[in-house]
Amino acid sequence: MSSLLGSPSSWPGLPLGFLGDVDPVYPDEAEMNDLLCGMTELGRGKSFLAWAEYQSVAVLFDRLIAARESSDGLIVDGFADCAARIARTQAISQHAAECLLNEAIALRDRLPEVFACLRDGIISPKQALLVISRTDLLDGLSAAVDVDAEIAMLLRSRRGSWSRKRLRDMCDRIVFRHDPDAVRERRQVALDERGVWTDPRDDGTATITGLMAAENVRIAAAAVTALADAVCERDGRTKAQRASDAMFALLSGTTFECLCRHDECTAQIPEPGTIPPVDTTAVIHVVCDESTLAGGADHPAYMDGHGVISAEHVRDIAARQGSVTKPLIPSGIPASADDTYTLPAHLPSNPYRPSTALDTFLRIRDGVCVEPGCETSAWRSDADHVTEYDHDDPAQGGQTTAEGMNIKCRFDHGRKTFGDWLDDQYRDLDGRLHTEFTTPEGLVIVGEAETNEDLFPGLRRIRFQAPTHAPPHRPRILDTNQPTRVRTRVANKHARRRAERSRNRRRHTADGPPPF
Repeated sequence: MSSLLGSPSSWPGLPLGFLGDVDPVYPDEAEMNDLLCGMTELGRGKSFLAWAEYQSVAVLFDRLIAARESSDGLIVDGFADCAARIARTQAISQHAAECLLNEAIALRDRLPEVFACLRDGIISPKQALLVISRTDLLDGLSAAVDVDAEIAMLLRSRRGSWSRKRLRDMCDRIVFRHDPDAVRERRQVALDERGVWTDPRDDGTATITGLMAAENVRIAAAAVTALADAVCERDGRTKAQRASDAMFALLSGTTFECLCRHDECTAQIPEPGTIPPVDTTAVIHVVCDESTLAGGADHPAYMDGHGVISAEHVRDIAARQGSVTKPLIPSGIPASADDTYTLPAHLPSNPYRPSTALDTFLRIRDGVCVEPGCETSAWRSDADHVTEYDHDDPAQGGQTTAEGMNIKCRFDHGRKTFGDWLDDQYRDLDGRLHTEFTTPEGLVIVGEAETNEDLFPGLRRIRFQAPTHAPPHRPRILDTNQPTRVRTRVANKHARRRAERSRNRRRHTADGPPPF
């Protein structure tokens, strides 16, 4: 008889190579970069263990479910019986065990190529779950084979990281292209299931959930935020608490009040039933190509804060009252001989400031902050010069161009500006845009593997005129009685960063891409 009580675990005896060559007994003796690389290797180990667990679960499925002639019972069937074995031995719930069974079969039978990526440590267990969820409507369809192969090919061939949002959008655009009918049907089913539910919680609280079209959620959330922000700065509630109170006021038609308790309160709270505040407009950014908007094509589109949406969905949004359509390429701009369009890159009065066209282009192209893992919307972030702009001599770098700028959230923008992190951006020989980030210790980390250029290939046909002149010279007044620097501290830091970027690019040519 077998027992779960066995000999001591053999895992502590693993060679250090499996742990990124970092001794877990003396981790403080490792260099900073070795610790980070070791964590990456541990992540690959977690992926392999998850693959091995799914393999075992799939074998249990074959023996206890697939091999039985009939597995349907009134109370107990083969699936439930198999899940019960897993639940008891792993001390998890029956529901969690059934989910594990479904995940194992989905990976093995529907996504075998992605399953191999999990085995090889190319994706994490969480990323594998995301791919499962974004492809579940293909279960049993012939398109599943092609979608699995294309997703796995991109995972293996692309340099860089896959944040949750980038991986989600990559899977969605592939699914939308291979089986648009299934996507259309799924959206209609989801809309038919819209509704509102409440769920009581402990300590006299409860939650309210509303399922509706994604654009309606964005509009409703903007209204709640606008009302919550109408209080004065002395209101003691957190942002989340104000939002909860504002949502109740909107739903119930009652008055939302500032709780500062001051006689000289400056809050301007709108009357119940009015749009809060009266001068606020909810803006939802949706991007699509012209042919899809006109109905001549069914290419997927992109909704800020949501992700990839279908062609029918974007046309529904465009038909809503109050929708405004703005082309990225203004009418009257002629195409060049190579079928590209050239737009101004900067304001005529200042080559440091990007033009409206370039600013919009950057936000469309990047979608979110370019820092790996950050999902802050590009429309709530800053346009940043990758190489620092030299106001005295723009030729030194930091040009206001599409390749010379990207989008960073306010936090990451400030961390780069005032810290010692370095980033770089360039196109490879295939025309793909790459970002890199270098830690203060010199570890080079490759940025996200995908941008919205993959969703909208037409963005690669847009060119921008580089600045041709520097801003007016601003004389600096120096106190001749004090010692002066040849260059300021900021100028010295920018010079060091330019030199480091140059070394990194030479390394690309000599040694190939960085390991991350």
